[in-house]
Amino acid sequence: MLTFDETPPPDPRGNSLNLMRCPTMRPVQGIILSDGLIGTNTHYYKGRTIPCDSEGCPACGEGWPWRWHCWVPLFSPTTQVTVLFEMTARCAEILAAHKQTYTTLRGTLLKAQRLNSSPNSKVMLHLQPADLRDIKLPPCPDILGALSIIWNIERPSMSVAGLLKEIPHLNVQQDLALQQPSMPSNGNSPRSSKPNGRPS
Repeated sequence: MLTFDETPPPDPRGNSLNLMRCPTMRPVQGIILSDGLIGTNTHYYKGRTIPCDSEGCPACGEGWPWRWHCWVPLFSPTTQVTVLFEMTARCAEILAAHKQTYTTLRGTLLKAQRLNSSPNSKVMLHLQPADLRDIKLPPCPDILGALSIIWNIERPSMSVAGLLKEIPHLNVQQDLALQQPSMPSNGNSPRSSKPNGRPS
């Protein structure tokens, strides 16, 4: 029998988050909701970013270079919206040093801006403890669940494999990571289809 609802069924992997990378024309600013960040090796392969499993990874087999990326949930007190902010290893080292000083990233005001208008230009980070006197931070979202929705893989296929430079490193089953994306493009700038044409 057909059934109809006013809302779609919940995704068992959790709530989705929009993925954000640092744009070229404006800074990104928000308050970090997680205690730390999490990262893994990725490939830009067949028009989208996928996680790298190293063993039997088809992108590795075709000679496509991997690049390590990490993510933190960023909350905007103005819009009350949380996004998943993606960064490279250089930014991660800055965040790791900040966490070592303050013991946690949660409650840190992050401002990111590219040095120039190039989509591959270096991202500069400014970090400082946020003034939370009039701000109530929401709970930290499920980062692994959000990534599983973005990559369209099953939630049980991802786990934290260990620490890499004191940062939790993901372990991903590559066979599930090659499914077609279930979400439309998030409007990021076009990227080269060549193996070395990777965004920062």
